[in-house]
Amino acid sequence: MNSLKRQSMVRNSEPSSQPVPSDPNALHVQLRKRLHPNPSSKFQLEVKFTVAPGITVIVGHSGAGKTTILRCIGGLRDPEEGQVAIGDRLLFDSLQGINVDSARRGVGFVFQDLALFPHLSVEKNVMYGLRRLEAAERQRRTLEALQAFQIEHLSRRFPHQISGGEQQRVALARSLVIEPSVLLLDEPLSSLDPRTKANIIDDLRRWNGARGIPIVYVTHDYEEVLALGDRVMALDQGRIVAEGLPHQLIPVLRRQQLAQPTNFENLFDATVIEVREQENTMLCQIIGTSIQIEAPLSPVQVGSEIRLGIRADEIMIAAAPPAIIDQCCVLRGTVKELDRMGASVEVRLSCGADFRAHLTSRSVESFGLEVSNEVWMMIRAQSWHLVRPALSRTLQRVFVFVCSGNTSRSPMAQAICNAEIAKRLGVTLESLDRVGIKAMSAGLTARPGEPLTAEAERALATIGIPDVRHRSGNLTRGLVQKAEVVFCMTEEQRQKVIAIFPEAASKIHCLHPLGDIDDPSGNGDPAFLELAGLLEDSIRKRLSALGIIRAA
Repeated sequence: MNSLKRQSMVRNSEPSSQPVPSDPNALHVQLRKRLHPNPSSKFQLEVKFTVAPGITVIVGHSGAGKTTILRCIGGLRDPEEGQVAIGDRLLFDSLQGINVDSARRGVGFVFQDLALFPHLSVEKNVMYGLRRLEAAERQRRTLEALQAFQIEHLSRRFPHQISGGEQQRVALARSLVIEPSVLLLDEPLSSLDPRTKANIIDDLRRWNGARGIPIVYVTHDYEEVLALGDRVMALDQGRIVAEGLPHQLIPVLRRQQLAQPTNFENLFDATVIEVREQENTMLCQIIGTSIQIEAPLSPVQVGSEIRLGIRADEIMIAAAPPAIIDQCCVLRGTVKELDRMGASVEVRLSCGADFRAHLTSRSVESFGLEVSNEVWMMIRAQSWHLVRPALSRTLQRVFVFVCSGNTSRSPMAQAICNAEIAKRLGVTLESLDRVGIKAMSAGLTARPGEPLTAEAERALATIGIPDVRHRSGNLTRGLVQKAEVVFCMTEEQRQKVIAIFPEAASKIHCLHPLGDIDDPSGNGDPAFLELAGLLEDSIRKRLSALGIIRAA
């Protein structure tokens, strides 16, 4: 809200919209916030709740407003109207013109992508928020946090040298070492295996048992609701539709599909091709296919690559073309396999992409369903779940290569760089996500979803990098923020990227320090092979300068 001045505390004489309750530890929230920038959109967040010390879980569909609530509490976004307070301490009040800066709110926040500093050790990551304290106090708090989350033995390591679960522990310790009055957690455990997740949940519960602060935890997962929640709030279309104890709400969540198990039988990478605010949906195309589906509206831009999941029992099947369909996507497919599992049957279908659906044995017998039968799948838009943006993986050192169309130079650089990183570290290409160092590519004027050019593919195969799977996409703010370095192919491209993302100017460079790397399109295979050699030489020098040396 533009009229609010962001500072330590600003007051005027106008009274507060609501009296603030006196509980010194509880979090009190009343918000009204448009979830989308279009002023004509009627889809907005409007909630009022109190969070007592302990863990309150918020569940709901992607795009329902869960993350927006956390950001408004933490001071990362401003509501149009409302009030946020911890006890009787106001953090935000739209009528009184109060808006405490996020750094002064005493709120800890763990993002889904963790945002650890790749160049700092575990100890220094955890200590980062204590810069203003005396050295002895910094050391005391840091050691206590490291011990609480069982990572003291990792203190000298860097994020890329530890596992995903250990990275999650570092992120939690870094948020809690500042001794916050409130902790906000945005799906921080979504990428972990059940055992690791359970151990971290135990540590978090033990930590809060000694402190007793309000923790607001956003998740999609039944298991986390049951394991963590002292209380649960279900959010739908920006409104709280149910709240209560976990065991009371689980049946409601299942019935209304406001939470789900962690596993999806169907996962697809897709490109957002249209945002339909009036319908509260977005049109997405499954990458590598012509299949278009509608999914719940989420705060992503047209052209973004996302990952969508749908459970097998959320897909309906008809033996004939459905006559009347409301708010459903209909896909025609062929039965590839029938796998009987007791009273149910998993049907594997192909319609340009492979889907799995679950039917009862009785339904299969009634249909007379057999392999090679033609069927029609019906999928409601609200059945899709945004699992995560395809580019939001927990990567701690990301190098991004940029060109214009993202079908030759930058994807070739990405493939060559990843092969060189794997070689130097002595690991497989497939393990780079786990290792935490990886190259990516993007375009400035790409048409999302286009494959690598045939000449580029042949050039990579010639130098020993076969089977490169690539779909073009454009450079996004999230990718720039995640990148340690952004390498452009030409000086003109570098200037354009700096103009779009001026805050990241210091990490935007030309890949070749002495000149432009031109587009070889139209000059045949020899020009692409020459490009591959130039990229190899430039990337090797850059990796050495970045400290990625060959494995012993």
